[in-house]
Amino acid sequence: MTVVSIQVITSTGCILRNWSIISGFADTITFGQLFTEVVAGSYESAKDFVLPEELRNNRVLAEVSKTRSDFQHVQFGDRVVDITSLFGHYVRYTVIVPAEASLDPCASRSSEDRPSAFSILMDSAKKLKLPQTAIPAKTKKDELFNELVRFFANSGLGWYDVKDGENLLKV
Repeated sequence: MTVVSIQVITSTGCILRNWSIISGFADTITFGQLFTEVVAGSYESAKDFVLPEELRNNRVLAEVSKTRSDFQHVQFGDRVVDITSLFGHYVRYTVIVPAEASLDPCASRSSEDRPSAFSILMDSAKKLKLPQTAIPAKTKKDELFNELVRFFANSGLGWYDVKDGENLLKV
């Protein structure tokens, strides 16, 4: 079973869904199917995500990376398991917004509606984090580590500091 961390943004840089761990999908699922299921609220960690109505028919790009930077474009028809095992488990979907600012959900929000940088930092500090799985698993110890990370992800468990989780699981 593959575990990915996804983010949904617009081409203007507006964050529609910040990083969320998604697991429990079939090995045959494609990036297009995964996006459709995330938008439909099929995963517990993304149930609260709502794609704005005005963006539902827009073109979407999928990208993957081993870190939260240096993303590589992938095709919507590519299988998630095949690509993430090679290029990393961070998946970012970018919803293309035409030049008209009226379609950009961030541009239409007033500054009072936008969260402050402090509140974003405080919210992210409260989220539970998991260490990245050892890909590829070369030893039985790596396999056990990966299985424990998947177990914690499926159970909704984690650590506030990912280093704590790595240290505990590597012992």
